[in-house]
Amino acid sequence: MKKFLLLLLITSLSVTTVTKAQNAWINYKIDNRLSAKLPVEPKKVDENSVMASDNDGATYVITIADFEKLAGLDSAKIAPMATTAEFAGSLKTGMLSKMPGYTLGDVKVGKWKGYTCYNVEGGNGELKVKTYTFMVIVGSKLYALSAVLPASLTFSGKDDFFASVALN
Repeated sequence: MKKFLLLLLITSLSVTTVTKAQNAWINYKIDNRLSAKLPVEPKKVDENSVMASDNDGATYVITIADFEKLAGLDSAKIAPMATTAEFAGSLKTGMLSKMPGYTLGDVKVGKWKGYTCYNVEGGNGELKVKTYTFMVIVGSKLYALSAVLPASLTFSGKDDFFASVALN
């Protein structure tokens, strides 16, 4: 009975700690279409990306790619291609070209709130990091939200990060 009560107390404290960490995150408006929660106010990486890090060594990156500006593809042209394996493969190829030394698994195509979305996991053995990326196409824009975590990290806010994505 004592072991059960001790386990219950430890579980309660763990849940409380996790809840406090989640509540401390800030709501970040990506643009007029999407928002997500981040551990701190992000820093601008370039004209298309922002990045924020937490105290555990995890880094959260948000990138926007506008297909209309990049390739002249509006939402009507993207829609029939978006769910194909070829399109998902081209996303993976594009990611790998910007991530030397990383490997990525298969890109899983799905739906998020009626929009085509993609999930891919990977990592870099030399840097000892894991990567998790959620992408969604809204209109002509691809929103890529990535969590880069130390391989040794057992708890991370990546699930909270991805679950926090919302339409504005």
